[in-house]
Amino acid sequence: MPNVVILPLKILLSGLAALTILGLGQGLGLQLPALSAAPQSMAAFLVFLVGIAFAGFLWWLASRCFALLRDPATTPEQIAALRDLPLALPEGTVRAMLALIVGVIGLPLLLFSQTLALNDAIAGYVNGIIAGVFGYYFGARSTGPEAQTARRLGEALQGEQRTNESLRASEAAAREAAIQATQPALAADAIARLERHLGVARVLIQRIGPALPAGLIPPQAAGLLAQAEQALAAARTLPDLAMLRAATAGLTGRDGPLPALLRAAAPLLPMAGGPLAGVALLLGLGWNLGAAAWRRFRARLLEAPHDPALFEPGAITPASAELRLASAPVFARLFTARTAEAGFLAGLLDACLRQDAAELLWARFPGFASPAEAEEGLAEFRRALLDDRLEADLSADLVARVGHALNAAAPSLRPDAAARPALPQAGAEDAQSALHALTLLLGELRDSHTDPLPLLAELAP
Repeated sequence: MPNVVILPLKILLSGLAALTILGLGQGLGLQLPALSAAPQSMAAFLVFLVGIAFAGFLWWLASRCFALLRDPATTPEQIAALRDLPLALPEGTVRAMLALIVGVIGLPLLLFSQTLALNDAIAGYVNGIIAGVFGYYFGARSTGPEAQTARRLGEALQGEQRTNESLRASEAAAREAAIQATQPALAADAIARLERHLGVARVLIQRIGPALPAGLIPPQAAGLLAQAEQALAAARTLPDLAMLRAATAGLTGRDGPLPALLRAAAPLLPMAGGPLAGVALLLGLGWNLGAAAWRRFRARLLEAPHDPALFEPGAITPASAELRLASAPVFARLFTARTAEAGFLAGLLDACLRQDAAELLWARFPGFASPAEAEEGLAEFRRALLDDRLEADLSADLVARVGHALNAAAPSLRPDAAARPALPQAGAEDAQSALHALTLLLGELRDSHTDPLPLLAELAP
């Protein structure tokens, strides 16, 4: 049988036992004090018994609550909820007990007021108390569900807000921990990037810059270099990621020496994909060339004097010379009609590859207006022959690999996928000087085994 039935049954049986004892005593003629007393005394005795009964009931409720607190299955949230309840009892228990006490005691007093010899004033007081307590209790019960719902909704919202705040705090702490964990790696990467661009800036500003025309390297570039030096020196003891990034942005931005030279040399190398794509592709190709091809490449970009060692024996044939004749306007005008003569191209090629080629041309091949025109035609023809060798050096596979590596660079530095590299043509003096400076820089990078492609990919011109 469940406890909810056993406990009321015990109370009922206890009451019946007490009434039975009283009845037996009265039947035997015993004068019990409670039964022989005046009605007022009897009422007081009953009120006392009722108070004791309610006290016992409250003790029983409290013991059940303590048992709940001691239960291992009780969660901390449930314990925290009990703290907000009166006497840690279920909500409404205290109000119900007060109402029961007033009803159990007050209603009999009011009903038997004449028997107990209560005057009208006392009966009125009792009636007011009963009416006030019952009115408050049933009034609170009638509005209770809405109030309880609102309160519980508020508690739920507060709990959700606390949970969200806790989650946000946890996420912020996790982000902070992740940043702290990655800070050394980020600082090391920022230092390495700044060192790469510092090396380039030092070469361009301190070694190559003094020989360049004024204004080709922005005047503020020297200040950016000094700022970067200070940032790098400070990072050796206490890395400041923001300072390192700001210094790197200064060297790789518009006023940096390398972006300025790229912009200045861009008109000499027009290419689909962007105004700077031709220069970037040419630098990447120069880095990837072999030793012999690099010497030819450097001589072409620097417009160096003719060096027979640039051409391997047998690399230039009369057939290749005939093909390149059209690229030399002076020779094309004088010798195109004579290419069919037996041995003419071989003799012309032999004369052009000698050290005293200009004098031999003037002496052996009539038609030049002056020795100066002979020298001009010789320079054009030698450049055409060098371009022919360079086009063979710059294979399609090499161009594709360098172009793919530049896909990570800024859009203006990315060459078109189908574009072929263009060798520089004649242009303004500043553009030629900028290209010469970049060629010298590329030689320094080759000597130090520094790939320019990552440098170019990190620029923001």
